[in-house]
Amino acid sequence: MTKKQLTALSVFVEADLSRRQYEIVRSTSQKLYPSYSILQKAKSDCYPPKESYEVTETCAQINLQELLNHTTIRLLTYLKDVLCELRPDECNSLNLFCKWGCDGSQQAQFKQTMENDATDSNIFQSSFVPLRLVFGAKTIWQNPTPSSPRYCRPIRIRFVKETVNITQEEIRYVENSISTLQNTIFLMENKSYSVKHTMVDAKVCNAATQTTSTMRCYICGATSKEFNDLTIKKDVDADALSFGLSTLHARIRLFESILHLLYKLTVKKWQLRSDGDKAIVKERKQIIQEKFRRETGLIVDVPKTGFENTNNCITSRRFFANPELAAEITEVDFNLIYRLKVILEVLTSGHKIHLHKFADYGLDTAKLYVSLYRWHPMTPTMHKIVVHGATVIDKALLSIGLLSEEAAEARHFRLYRQNFARKFSRPKCNADIINRVLLSSNPLITGMRPIPPKKHFHLQGKQFL
Repeated sequence: MTKKQLTALSVFVEADLSRRQYEIVRSTSQKLYPSYSILQKAKSDCYPPKESYEVTETCAQINLQELLNHTTIRLLTYLKDVLCELRPDECNSLNLFCKWGCDGSQQAQFKQTMENDATDSNIFQSSFVPLRLVFGAKTIWQNPTPSSPRYCRPIRIRFVKETVNITQEEIRYVENSISTLQNTIFLMENKSYSVKHTMVDAKVCNAATQTTSTMRCYICGATSKEFNDLTIKKDVDADALSFGLSTLHARIRLFESILHLLYKLTVKKWQLRSDGDKAIVKERKQIIQEKFRRETGLIVDVPKTGFENTNNCITSRRFFANPELAAEITEVDFNLIYRLKVILEVLTSGHKIHLHKFADYGLDTAKLYVSLYRWHPMTPTMHKIVVHGATVIDKALLSIGLLSEEAAEARHFRLYRQNFARKFSRPKCNADIINRVLLSSNPLITGMRPIPPKKHFHLQGKQFL
């Protein structure tokens, strides 16, 4: 594949072009862009072998070993100029770290018949993201956007609703595939490369640990009645530490914990039993929602059709971006909001964290919360971060910021299905969708695509890095 073809393919992917759109663009400069038939051959190189696919009306999956082999080969091809400088012993001792996870989402049903009674109103996906290629302590390559779906590779896509049983079934399926993984051997320019695969999980923790109550800590087993008693020391489940910290959901859940706290500030009761207290909290919630809408433009805590509510990552980021305004609107202590902001920025920084300083800062934050709002228990997410955060970080194979699960969120397939898939057959449609996801996350093509500009901000909490 020539550089001209690769460049054209990267433009094709980056602009989300269809065949017709590409041909219109090419008609303005045929010397610059190759014909679509040539582009099709380049696209075919971006997919694993056909025999590694298994596609039905309700499922599309790829053999994990074949998918990792293909991903590794494409990554090594992209790093060709760097790898030529390695010694033979380094070439045969490379290690590719990846994170994997699973997630479900809802979507509108597609107007296409199915032979059985299945429905495509729910999608459940398992996927992995390559994070770092290393030789010992020497880093050869690191994913520049570990929280983006740009490198997110699909393992299996199913039209099923996310439940505890489905999640546990998916975890067993992926873990069984991981247990049989072998090194990838690749010959390039008369040099042989051997790459070992290390898969780090970012699973749905409650389902994986069979924690049935959402108000119980899956790490130590503490309940909501015990969260505010910092003198209680419970044994930690060492296996649960391997799940890491869900940094995307942590930001959202901490934002929601502040919301639920401020709704009840006037009654100072965690559980509302009387109709009078419920009416007061309901009225205060409406006042706070209107205040957020008027002063920040944010729509908070409003249910959405097919989704939980409007409390998403964008809303929570804007909330913690300005702790002064957040404290003014919510009447919650400024120092508490600021400390949570610092903790979140440190967790998502991707840098190595000073564990003792972080542990002390988390404990001081917990003490501040208890001293101010003892009547309202910490949420499990807040307890997990401020009490167990340093312990979880210490057990992580990579920097905790690299293990965020944002990239593993079930990707929205409406655009791919509408613009890039054949409509006459469900299996063909599903094959086209998974191929488009593979194309848009191919390491060789993605490495050539420009990284979207990111807003730079002053990082708080540098003393912990």
